[in-house]
Amino acid sequence: MGQVVSCRLPAEELQAFDALCTQLGAKSRSDGVRSLVRMASGFLEFSREDSTRLEEIRYELAKIGTNVNQIALAANRGRAPMVKAQWASVEDLRRSLPMVAKAMSQIIAERRRQGVALFRKFVETQEGARHG
Repeated sequence: MGQVVSCRLPAEELQAFDALCTQLGAKSRSDGVRSLVRMASGFLEFSREDSTRLEEIRYELAKIGTNVNQIALAANRGRAPMVKAQWASVEDLRRSLPMVAKAMSQIIAERRRQGVALFRKFVETQEGARHG
């Protein structure tokens, strides 16, 4: 179990911290402090705005993939004639887009699921290095 950390802040700093917590999407001041500590330690931490943008990018990638598949289907049916170089580009996109979308999903999942676990592992490693 964790330990409580507390401090006093002047009104201006507390107001700035609360604004930062809102920007980060922290549900509490404790969540805000944890996010700041993780960011200061170099861990992947996104603001609510960044998380929303990543979700939008993932959605757009899926739409692009659908469009590329429709282009390939139309070309296969003879409705969109393509030269060899165009076919190669479409096939590259068909292979690449799912990998990019998967990487984007993994980044989002990292933020959601593993941020705390990775941070705990980092702390354990640091503690082991200090005591070992």
